[in-house]
Amino acid sequence: MYSENSAITKSLVTAVIPFYNPERIFAEVIEDTLPKVDYLILVDDGSTQNVDHYLLNSSKIFMLKNLTNLGKGAALRIGFEKALELGSKYIVTLDSDYQHEPKYIPTFLEALKNSQFVIGKRNFSFSKMPFMRVLSNTITSLVLSIKTRQKIYDSQSGYRGFDARILRKILPVTNEFEAESEMILKAAGNKIAISFIDISTKYDNQKSSIKAFNAIINFIKVILKY
Repeated sequence: MYSENSAITKSLVTAVIPFYNPERIFAEVIEDTLPKVDYLILVDDGSTQNVDHYLLNSSKIFMLKNLTNLGKGAALRIGFEKALELGSKYIVTLDSDYQHEPKYIPTFLEALKNSQFVIGKRNFSFSKMPFMRVLSNTITSLVLSIKTRQKIYDSQSGYRGFDARILRKILPVTNEFEAESEMILKAAGNKIAISFIDISTKYDNQKSSIKAFNAIINFIKVILKY
């Protein structure tokens, strides 16, 4: 039912959602995403809890699983490779906690008619986002803007759309959260312009799973590598 060995047919739009020990709202993310895509790839990055009760009985769902927690970058890479194997034309990534509302998927697809890499730009308001997230994103976006010589409005947004034709050129090697910065750098290195669309984001006082010190060190490593 939820197997990476399910029958493969040519698909147009595929959503990739990496997750680790998701909350109950994960079921709602799946339910609201499915009608907007041809396939939904769920990548379990080594969850220690049973997630089967969140899943819907749908032939559109492909469930992939890492035996251990490798990191968001590793989960994205596995999901991207499966999406390409399915023959996807467009790939959209979003988070499992409903911070990214699936209602924006059609907006991403419309933007992908004129761009090969689209990032959802959030409203950086201290009243809506935790202070440290705003500060971190502002700094990393500025550094990446300077490095890539193009304006990067939201470097840490995981809500993204890709044209499959360029995805192999920018697949992340980094296993952690910095994979999203790595993809921006690889896109710039391949002269792929990045466009942005406005999205809203839900937080509900959620704690970030990113460890600040490790994230800084890993971000510096990625910047120096590219």
